[in-house]
Amino acid sequence: MSKQADTILEFKNISKEFPGVKALNDVSFSIKRGTIHCIVGENGAGKSTLMKVIDGLYKPEKGTIEFDGKPWNPKGSAQARLKGIAMIHQELNIIPEMTVVQNMYLGREASGPLKIALDDKRMMGEAKKYLSDQGLSYDLNLKMKELSLADAQMIEIIKAVSCDAKIILMDEPTSSLTEKEVKYLIEKIFELKKQGITIIFISHKLDEVFHIADYISVFRDGAHIMTGKASEYSRAALIEKMVGREMKEVFPPRDPKIGEVLLRVENFNKKGIFEDINFEVRKGEILGISGLVGAGRTEIARAMIGLDPKDSGELYCEGQRMEIRNVNDSIRQGIAMVSEDRRRYGLVLLRDIKENIAMAALKHVFKKKVIPLSKEKRIVHDMMQRFAIKAPSAAVETRTLSGGNQQKVVLAKWMAVAPRVLIMDEPTRGIDVGTKYEIYKMMNEMTDQGMAIIMINSDMEELLGMSDRILIIRQGRVAGELSREEATPGTVMSMAVGGNGE
Repeated sequence: MSKQADTILEFKNISKEFPGVKALNDVSFSIKRGTIHCIVGENGAGKSTLMKVIDGLYKPEKGTIEFDGKPWNPKGSAQARLKGIAMIHQELNIIPEMTVVQNMYLGREASGPLKIALDDKRMMGEAKKYLSDQGLSYDLNLKMKELSLADAQMIEIIKAVSCDAKIILMDEPTSSLTEKEVKYLIEKIFELKKQGITIIFISHKLDEVFHIADYISVFRDGAHIMTGKASEYSRAALIEKMVGREMKEVFPPRDPKIGEVLLRVENFNKKGIFEDINFEVRKGEILGISGLVGAGRTEIARAMIGLDPKDSGELYCEGQRMEIRNVNDSIRQGIAMVSEDRRRYGLVLLRDIKENIAMAALKHVFKKKVIPLSKEKRIVHDMMQRFAIKAPSAAVETRTLSGGNQQKVVLAKWMAVAPRVLIMDEPTRGIDVGTKYEIYKMMNEMTDQGMAIIMINSDMEELLGMSDRILIIRQGRVAGELSREEATPGTVMSMAVGGNGE
């Protein structure tokens, strides 16, 4: 096969700008047919922007793309899908109240040059065949909201295959999946490759990248840095390319000065969710909370801050009983929580950075509807500096920021209320290695000032690297506790699954 025939997608000098940001800068590289091509880089490097350019959601100001040797300039996702390129977004493009089969044919009920309508019987028949071809079986009359995230993702993949996609774009497809679901998805990706489909895959999980990739492209600050065979690069070399500097350590040195008990949880119970939960966290300490997905970790945290009701139990801060009926009570008494889903619970995406950072302080520190503009500006400026938030100004809408910078805004918002205890649920999910390191340093700085951090985490490396002590939750109960010295992947997992792996 000639080099030209071997190439399915080629980018020549692609540039894309947003107000104050050059998202893609003179990008040129190519993607080989029938391969799994991973794109990596820090948050804001331009990865997702490139995907949206391919999918027709964004139009570049400069440069050209060739798909199968022909100019590629789609007018939108629908046309891209019709021509053989389908994108599976991190936020799935589904309608929860519609059935599986309705979602599969959404937008194609009467499509094509002849606008031929698809009747229900034909859609059912075709959908069953596509599922069967991929070795899958679903009740096509189920509503999408009844499926797990992994199953909903599979339906999106089948939808792409049913359009005769030559290329499937996947943006962070595993970020919210369990380990078992990730394994299942990767098996399906390998099957798609065997069928000759090209996969372009964005991920921050480098172990995952090295497991599946034939080729890897690195982006940094909107520029294409390199493309090469995955087998030719080590993890350390790839990270250095991504961040533009050598990273000698994954976690910053931690030398905690742990003080007296700051927060004590006593006899927390919620029928069917968690039972007899007792633990404490000290000043200057990072308490890691581990457990399998569904063990009840997040539910315990939500009950602590009054977001969800509990049946019984008490909270004590510095020996004083706390009365927490809702989130406002929690924040007033010095407990804040960074949610695992920053886009849904942590931010108002259509508001700017200034409003997002200041809103909590406005309500809980100043307790006024209006505060002097100079004070608000000072709070926002100080927090943007402290958390190194990369943006042209505080007037930028948070929806335009990278995932890492969005997470920094969430942290800045809660630090502006000066909490005594910060609960962090999956604090670096979907964030690149460079920004992770920055957040780890911030966590160290917070605890150096006497704050206590409760960190719920599914990332074993991060859990072991940052926790001073680890509490393991299994089936809604405390299964055990490990010191930093005692904690290993084996000891943590043994407690999480039940000692004998039962």
